[in-house]
Amino acid sequence: MSWIKFELVNNIQIISIDPYDPVIVTNIPKGWNLLGKGNFAAVFTHASLDGKVVKVYAENRDGIKEEIQVYKKLGDHHSYSKLDEYGERYLVLKKLDGITLFQAFRDGVYVPKTVIEDIDNAIEHAKQRGLNPTDIHGKNIIMNDGKGYIVDVSDFLKSYTCPKWKHFKKMYFLFYIPLFKKMHFALPFWLLERIRKAYQYYLLLSGFRRKQESADENDFSH
Repeated sequence: MSWIKFELVNNIQIISIDPYDPVIVTNIPKGWNLLGKGNFAAVFTHASLDGKVVKVYAENRDGIKEEIQVYKKLGDHHSYSKLDEYGERYLVLKKLDGITLFQAFRDGVYVPKTVIEDIDNAIEHAKQRGLNPTDIHGKNIIMNDGKGYIVDVSDFLKSYTCPKWKHFKKMYFLFYIPLFKKMHFALPFWLLERIRKAYQYYLLLSGFRRKQESADENDFSH
């Protein structure tokens, strides 16, 4: 699909200013819709790409080669997307419908335990394929009809141990489940962002970020 490169990739601007914040996207070509943003890339849809999305990496970020390797190792699994084809800075992936857990918390949509179980199973599948599932959190998981999906696997070749999913599950069972049973509630965007920033600060104080950055440097040097 060389037309994707000429129509989308060559015209759009995607810049990652901070590796811990979503990318900035400008100059989206006509006919393309921004579906979501991560810290290193953005995802787009187009009417002619039925059931597929295009993930484009920021001009100043690496990682696409590693993500391609991950999808090839994962194979066909119901809780992951599937790589259709790729170019120098973009991937064409199977579209996974649903809302992120971040959006569910924001809108007051109940997150059932079956979603958590699906993610646990998906993580185990990745480990069995020789991968190291990392950076799994509320913005990288979507749910649909009680099923959970991991939508970002770009860090599954990293060598460090990531605590994010363990911490997420702990908060889910300790606070979310007991409170949501008593009253359905929505968390405003500003509060969710404060929680996200506070957690990033906790990771910094705990030394995890230093370990992560050190591992990233070692992985990149190899």
